[in-house]
Amino acid sequence: MRVAAVTNLGTKKRMGVKDHLELRFEQVFDNMQDGVCIINELGNIQYMNDIYIKMFRVSNPAEIGKSIFQTAHDDVILTAYREKRPVKGNLSGHYGIYLISVAASPIFHNDVFKGVMAIYREELSSEKGKKKETVIELSIPKEAAQQESLNTIFQQIVGKSKVMERALLIAQKASKTSSTVLIRGESGTGKELVAKAIHYSSDRCNRPFIKVNCGAIPGNLLESELFGHEQGAFTGAIRKKIGKFEQASTGTIFLDEIGDMPMEMQVKLLRVLQEKEFERVGGEETLRCDVRIVAATNRNLEELIEKGDFREDLYYRLNVIPIYLPALKERREDIPILVRHFLDKINSKLGKNVQQIAEEVEEAFLYYDWPGNIRELENLMERLIALVDGDCIELKDIPSHISNLYTVHYSEENQSSLINMDWKGDLATLEEYEKEIIQYAIKRFGSFNAAGKALGVTHKTVAFKARKYKIIE
Repeated sequence: MRVAAVTNLGTKKRMGVKDHLELRFEQVFDNMQDGVCIINELGNIQYMNDIYIKMFRVSNPAEIGKSIFQTAHDDVILTAYREKRPVKGNLSGHYGIYLISVAASPIFHNDVFKGVMAIYREELSSEKGKKKETVIELSIPKEAAQQESLNTIFQQIVGKSKVMERALLIAQKASKTSSTVLIRGESGTGKELVAKAIHYSSDRCNRPFIKVNCGAIPGNLLESELFGHEQGAFTGAIRKKIGKFEQASTGTIFLDEIGDMPMEMQVKLLRVLQEKEFERVGGEETLRCDVRIVAATNRNLEELIEKGDFREDLYYRLNVIPIYLPALKERREDIPILVRHFLDKINSKLGKNVQQIAEEVEEAFLYYDWPGNIRELENLMERLIALVDGDCIELKDIPSHISNLYTVHYSEENQSSLINMDWKGDLATLEEYEKEIIQYAIKRFGSFNAAGKALGVTHKTVAFKARKYKIIE
């Protein structure tokens, strides 16, 4: 199945033109009794058969081409996409007498991830107890479903996207318990903000909130930092030190970058989680602790467990209530809201009066993938507001590797590209693709260095390819 070929399917669908590959999908899947949903490697909906549309009452033309992170989708297909592994589950919701089971599988071609296909099947709810297969119980958000609203503390976290609101609703529910929480997400997605919101929404809100960055403290000092030490416990211990766990007594301790904690410390942390007690370094007195633990990481703990770098028993102790914070590219509809927020915040901080960003800049921001997430966006906004002369941020003001994206995408929308397959589905050779993109980049950006930045390669690579394909002498 050549799922990755239809990069412009959403546009064609809205225009009423069916792609040859979509027609092939219809021939295969439209006679099935099960619902089928296919997404591409970018997370955009590529195909839905009629059964799926009827099952979830979605509007096919409105949904095709949209990101699954911008529409109501279930955790099964989202998990399969994020973790690139097969996932099975049951969807609970308002489906009458039916239970909907779903199996989602990643699609790979030559070991390259190309997307996910999910198959949905309606079964009578009475058969649920007869199933021998162990499945994950997950829920799908429904427009008609009654959802808990966010309190004022969580509303301070900027974002209106469904995927973000869903994560915050889980966090808010977690704040009402004393269970351990594990917050996962890329660097810069706001894990500390959510940890603080959990604390200040809990019944421990008037107690201490103590943060420890487990990756920033050398392993030989981490035990003393967490549990404290007695005077004379080691060279340099000239006085007794109270550790972070004691400081956080009756409150919350936030263990950031937990995936970077050394193995010997993982054993000691496991004891605190299990027994609620510890000793200071060099001490004999056993101290009891009443501390709520919120941990966070941007690392893949499952891979670390397989490599022997993270304890499996500690993982299960920490992962009582998991919360996944989406990357900014998974919630692009929040970018304009965040930009407005940072305009107000940074103008006040710097005493500036930048009122808006140009439409082209907003478009460029939406195309950019933001590897540094919200932190990168905030830092860029501060830089732009500090340096811009007028009251509007223009396309010329933003970095070229972002502004170039707007130009390239704008051009793609107004002209055909070699990358689009013809009606027969014929592909050009890899070298032909490479020659065209190198030639276009040099022509558009004017130098090897700028072209390399736009393409994500070095200027030396661009120069070598240009000579190889005789684009230059």
